[in-house]
Amino acid sequence: MKTSIALLLLALAAVGTAHADIYTWVDAQGVRHYSDSAKSQGAKRANLPGLQTVDGNPDALQELQAASDRARSRKNNAESRMPTLVSPEPEQTFRDARGIVPVSVEISGSPELRDGEQITYYLDGSPIPQSPTDDTQLSLGNVPRGTHTLSAALLYQGTELRRTEPVTFYMKPPSAISPLNSGQNAGGDAGNSDSPGTSTAAPAAGNVGGAPSTPRLNTGGGLAAPPS
Repeated sequence: MKTSIALLLLALAAVGTAHADIYTWVDAQGVRHYSDSAKSQGAKRANLPGLQTVDGNPDALQELQAASDRARSRKNNAESRMPTLVSPEPEQTFRDARGIVPVSVEISGSPELRDGEQITYYLDGSPIPQSPTDDTQLSLGNVPRGTHTLSAALLYQGTELRRTEPVTFYMKPPSAISPLNSGQNAGGDAGNSDSPGTSTAAPAAGNVGGAPSTPRLNTGGGLAAPPS
């Protein structure tokens, strides 16, 4: 019985302490003090604001975790996708007076790019000015004669995930038989046809000796500005 009374008194004392008044005073050095007891003759009861409470949302943490899981899942799915250059083919030769090279990329798992995905094209190791782009099919224009490489990188939210190996292709002078035909013959030369009677077009304006100028991109709305 005595033990129970002692515990009750201790509990009441703790409650009294929790709700005790707070006193404040300023000492001789000008420092303000706070205490639960008036330790100075000049101590006064402090008027402190009450504690503010905010109702918690028990579902907020679960919603945040679910959103994080969804974002992680989308990133993992994107990382599993692999770009493949369909055009140009390795060692393919193009013969086109305008230096046009059709480009096509396929992504494993889906024929189209998904949300957050883009492609950066690298011609001879440098990204074309229009990259990154949402286009999986486009045309490079004014590719100069010679040996070139092309690769494509898949990006997710601006971060590169995968890049194809560079594909080597060649741009050669147009054939005297069919310089402007953009098809591909059995010999693997794009833009060169054996059909007779096709006239030879004049070189593009601004080109010297019929040589194409700096490469440009064509996505259906005309040739874009040349890369720097």
